[in-house]
Amino acid sequence: MNSKDYIPRWVEDYAFDESLIGRHMVFLAGPRQVGKTRLAKHWLEKKGCSPLYFNWDDVSTRKAYLTSNRFFESPARSLGIRDPWIVFDEIHKRNRWRDILKAVYDVFGDEFRFLITGSARLDIFRRSGDSLVGRYNLFHMMPFNIGEITDLPKGVSFLAERSPHKLSKTFEEQVSRKISASVEEAYQHLWRYGPFPEPFLKQNERFSRKWHQDYLSLVIHEELKDVTKIVELDKVENLLFLMPSRIMAPLSMANLAGELEVAHTTVKVWLEQLKRLYLLFPVAPWAKKVSRGLRREKKWYFLDWYYVPEELGRLENMVATYLYRACLTLTDMGLGNYQLYYLRTLDKQEIDFIVEADRKPILAVEVKLNDTQLSRTLQNRHKWFPDSPTLGVQVVNQREILQKHPNNTWAMSVERFLALLT
Repeated sequence: MNSKDYIPRWVEDYAFDESLIGRHMVFLAGPRQVGKTRLAKHWLEKKGCSPLYFNWDDVSTRKAYLTSNRFFESPARSLGIRDPWIVFDEIHKRNRWRDILKAVYDVFGDEFRFLITGSARLDIFRRSGDSLVGRYNLFHMMPFNIGEITDLPKGVSFLAERSPHKLSKTFEEQVSRKISASVEEAYQHLWRYGPFPEPFLKQNERFSRKWHQDYLSLVIHEELKDVTKIVELDKVENLLFLMPSRIMAPLSMANLAGELEVAHTTVKVWLEQLKRLYLLFPVAPWAKKVSRGLRREKKWYFLDWYYVPEELGRLENMVATYLYRACLTLTDMGLGNYQLYYLRTLDKQEIDFIVEADRKPILAVEVKLNDTQLSRTLQNRHKWFPDSPTLGVQVVNQREILQKHPNNTWAMSVERFLALLT
């Protein structure tokens, strides 16, 4: 596995690509403790701009701004570097932060580059009147994946291919490569400790258990309280405790509301807020042209599969997180609009995951613990997608499985499949 002091993150390869961002500010959003500050400081060091990190949680930064709203200019010019990078960390917690950034960018955008790091509010503010439109590009930083940990070569994802033939060909080329023992080792550690940097790198059971307990409490009682008006924080925490046993099926809001003794609409609001805090994410049903297709209930998963103790549930959650991350990444890269769905009919035919690119299904994924015999629903998927040839993959939690079947369908070990996803 990667043993460097700093593990490069794949988001660095495109978030700072000038052909993609131009002169725009870079907004880097993601879960708490995912490594955004570490990345920002490493980027400044790489660019020779280490003194230009400003954390708005620090009293000294806030005082400097009150003294002069150009407090960063002299340190930046003194470096004698063309286009110096400046980091504003946690500025989204300040009042009028959008106005501050707008004024800064309008004056200095032609001379300085800006990286803005934060979590929930960087996503939330886009839904209301955005005074920063046309001045920034938003990217998402997710927890570790196998590729980052093992230094796998960064190629173009097979999901980025636009034609079904090219997608299938690229997939076969990539999946047929020999994988190293480090991939298997990385998978086992990710399975055991989850994908967040601190518990993953520590690799200690007691530390990981305590970290994950504290993380939920911290996000609920600090960040959720900070960005919403929710007051029943203990009940939101109880909602999270109820979720692990519910992740593999469409979620009944009514049942949850009854257990929590709150209104159905309240549960819906809480789930959306937990999504914005990167604790949970939804997968909606794919119901286009599906006879007797389920159309309403979403499935919900944890971003960190560690919270799901049951083996099949954890496996499905892990695959869901990787696919969700891949959709976010490919969309952030400007390669298309990628969405993740599941398919389920009223007579219980189901495909665990469907990846859609620009409204066309391109990948169907079924998750099994040990069963390498293809699911009938996966084999017959073309009846639901007659106009869109899809790649079919059944992943299993067994080592050294790689089987090619008719109709562009594969069965394989889960770590081999996950290693292909961005």
